Amino acid sequence: MTFLRQSSLAGFVLLLAGCSAASVLNGITPSSSFDRDKDIAYGELPRQTMDIYRAAEPVSDAPVIMFVYGGGWTRGSKGMYKFAAEGFTQQGYDVVVPDYRLYPDSRYPDMITDTGAAVLAAAERFPDRDLVLIGHSAGGYNVLMTALAPDLSGVDACDRIAGIISLAAPTGAYPMTDEPYLTIFPDHFKGDDAPMARTVDALPPVMLVNGREDETVGYKNASALGERLTAQGLVADVRIYDDMNHIDPVRVLSRYFDGGSTLKDDIVTFVQGLPDRSARCDAKP
Repeated sequence: MTFLRQSSLAGFVLLLAGCSAASVLNGITPSSSFDRDKDIAYGELPRQTMDIYRAAEPVSDAPVIMFVYGGGWTRGSKGMYKFAAEGFTQQGYDVVVPDYRLYPDSRYPDMITDTGAAVLAAAERFPDRDLVLIGHSAGGYNVLMTALAPDLSGVDACDRIAGIISLAAPTGAYPMTDEPYLTIFPDHFKGDDAPMARTVDALPPVMLVNGREDETVGYKNASALGERLTAQGLVADVRIYDDMNHIDPVRVLSRYFDGGSTLKDDIVTFVQGLPDRSARCDAKP
């Protein structure tokens, strides 16, 4: 199996990237559940900005959700994901959606240092709140490595991150064979650039999601990393959804395209069940 080959995800992202398509999708997504602060800088570079969606009816003491989008580290923008943010603001969660540097202007580990900087900036803006990181595909890799590679992200996951949710993320379970990924990741996921190769002593609970029909990344990415984390004594909740492909885990976050899936409810249940700061990195499977 090739790694992140041209796929239905690419088609989905390119569809959203078109001005008219993105406008239609965002246009049919209501804005009544949030107020949005746009283009907040977390660094000095043009793509180091984030949008904050503040829930109109916030859940008391709820963690802040950070959603990191995918696109193969080559495409995407935060403005395309109002539908994903609204999927959580309507349930009372504040949501942060950051941009990050993309190829050809970045290589590993830029996506990790950018995501880590966005996490730290969000933590400063919400000093009394924990964060839950959710990422899809390449964004799922970013959030996993933000926690698993503190040497690159600068983030102490046990300090401010309550939980991590990876949706269809590449973890290193399959070999990397395609460009531009061979250039983006010079070690080709054979070294510590792969989540599978990272070892940590403590980590907040992780939810690893894949569709059984995912032919872009493959559900073994979730199951293999889950086995690895569990063997390290960490909490990994692996969820493999039948009849889901690669784009479904992000598509169902929209109120209009959930198709009756339980995934969004399962995510919210996972978030609601996260242990408090004093216990989360001590929890065992």
